[in-house]
Amino acid sequence: MANLTMTENSLAENNTASPAALLGQAILLPAAICVAGVALFWSLPAQAQSFSCADADKPAEFAVCNNENLLALDEKLGTVFTTAYVKAATAPQRQSVTREQSEWLKARNACGADFTCLDLRYREQINRLAQSGA
Repeated sequence: MANLTMTENSLAENNTASPAALLGQAILLPAAICVAGVALFWSLPAQAQSFSCADADKPAEFAVCNNENLLALDEKLGTVFTTAYVKAATAPQRQSVTREQSEWLKARNACGADFTCLDLRYREQINRLAQSGA
C-alpha cells in the first residue's frame, strides 16, 4: 500500500507543470500567433503594399511620390486592397481581387503624371475595393 501511495504522489508531482514551464507556454503561444500573422502578411501579393518611391520608374509613380495627397491615397489603397484580399473567402475570389488590382494599375499608369487623373483613379479603386471587401 505504501508503494501505491508513493507511486500516486510521484504521478501527481509529474503531472503538475512547474511555473517555469507554464511561463514558457504563456510566451510560446502569443509568439506563435505573431509568427503566423507575419507569415500571412508576407504571403500577400506584392500589389497589396504601396510601391517604394526609391524604386519608382513610371511617370504615375513619380507623380504619386511628389504629391502628398496622392501618396496618402496610395497608402489608403494599399490598406483597402489588403483588407479586400484577406476577406476574400476562396482562391478564385482572391485571384479576382488581384486581377482587378492589376487592371487598375494599368489604368493608373495610363494617367502618366496627370494629378487629376491619378486622384480620380485612386478614389475609384478605393471605393470599388471597399465595397467588395465590406
